[in-house]
Amino acid sequence: MLLEGKRVLVTGAGRGIGRAIARLCAREGAIVGINYYSSEAAARELCEEIQRDEKRPAHLVPFDVSSADAVEKGVEGFCELAGRIDVLVNNAGRFEGGLLATMPVEAIQRMLSINLAGAIYCARAVLPHFLQQRSGVILNVGSVASSRPNQGQSVYVASKGALEGFTRALAVEYARKNIRVICLCPGPVNSDMTAAIRALAGDRVENRIPLGRLGSPEEVARFAVHLLSDQMSFATGSIYPFDGGYLAG
Repeated sequence: MLLEGKRVLVTGAGRGIGRAIARLCAREGAIVGINYYSSEAAARELCEEIQRDEKRPAHLVPFDVSSADAVEKGVEGFCELAGRIDVLVNNAGRFEGGLLATMPVEAIQRMLSINLAGAIYCARAVLPHFLQQRSGVILNVGSVASSRPNQGQSVYVASKGALEGFTRALAVEYARKNIRVICLCPGPVNSDMTAAIRALAGDRVENRIPLGRLGSPEEVARFAVHLLSDQMSFATGSIYPFDGGYLAG
């Protein structure tokens, strides 16, 4: 039980990597907050699965990460339900592909507000709790695309690259308070978001993976839980690719 007794809030937990992380956190002993914005049915299904299969409490925590006020209320709501918060997983993300010259301003704003501002708002909301208890972990979910982009990803890459810089800076600010901040950067994973990327880049994505296949959300979740656990207590400010060799290929 790597996370026994921990209270973990996962944003964007209704599907994909976030869903897999939330489920495995519960399996490893955590009380999980399942954040969602539009995927209510999927989030509710996951909550019921955890309660039934893992015999552990799980809480639905609906809020829009791009709204600072909604984030504040959502984090406080989870703390009331769970008693405290020990871990934040900033997983909520959005990808809208397209060349910058023709990309609608609204699409640019949506990606920046969810992928970057949303993570900053969530971190800001949990920090008072972490400071009070002098412990806490923030895991930001980035992307290897920030180091090896494909066509049509300029704004998405900008948001994820900035998230890496935010991770390092925040880690330096709060390391002396026993608050760890790390960034996990999955490579191409079998998910809805990757399907949208592959629709633009075709077979080039999979052909660039030395292992010759896409990863799975469950594989990413296993690495994420390890990073969140006390076994990694000396790790902060680090960026961890998890990509089947994508960056090396």
